[in-house]
Amino acid sequence: MTPAFPAAPMSRAETLALVSLVLAQVVLFLVPLVVLGGAIGWPASLRLPASEALPLIHRNAVAVQVGYVGYLLTAVAMLPLALAFRRHAQALGVTGLLVDTMAALGIAAAVLKTLGIVRWLIAMPALAALHDGMTDPAIRMMAEVNYLALNGYAGSVGELLGVQLFSGLWLILLGITLRQTGLRFHGIAAVALGLGFTAMAARTLVPAVNALGAVLPPFGLAWYLLLAISLWRQGLSSKI
Repeated sequence: MTPAFPAAPMSRAETLALVSLVLAQVVLFLVPLVVLGGAIGWPASLRLPASEALPLIHRNAVAVQVGYVGYLLTAVAMLPLALAFRRHAQALGVTGLLVDTMAALGIAAAVLKTLGIVRWLIAMPALAALHDGMTDPAIRMMAEVNYLALNGYAGSVGELLGVQLFSGLWLILLGITLRQTGLRFHGIAAVALGLGFTAMAARTLVPAVNALGAVLPPFGLAWYLLLAISLWRQGLSSKI
């Protein structure tokens, strides 16, 4: 829908900010992928039993902190990214419920992901230290039970809702928006990514969708990189 008062075209600074936020998702995600992957075998380590995971976290405490700070920043950066995509769409004449809902879902995904990740910076290192420092089997068992409880709750909020369901829905609407702003290929890819992440939210009911976890992240990183290039070119061409 065309607004009664069309939004002003994006400035070069706004285009640069949008492209930077898109690239930040790639750069920041590489931090947990490299640091946590090398130190604790993340993300496969998320499925380890507490008796194995807690000693692993304690032995690699610094790497866990560094890796999850990087992962936290990807979630935090998603909030301004959702708003920047809304501004981009409005500048190209795409307004209304579609872009507003798209931005709202992106913000919700960012908040939910943040809530899930924070446990790895505060609660999990403390539980790992307690588990390692105690010889009393009852206390060690208590630490393991709390680890499972936190993963069950915060993991569902951060991973199931934030990383998968809400991020997936955001990507679907973002893809529709990108198609309407002239980035048809990137829009189709975003919808495909969004459907994949949304499907993974049903992994407890359909375990087979867990296989998507090995495909979606590299696909998503490549999509972000190509999208950044296209957004920059689109921004430059609009200034000519």
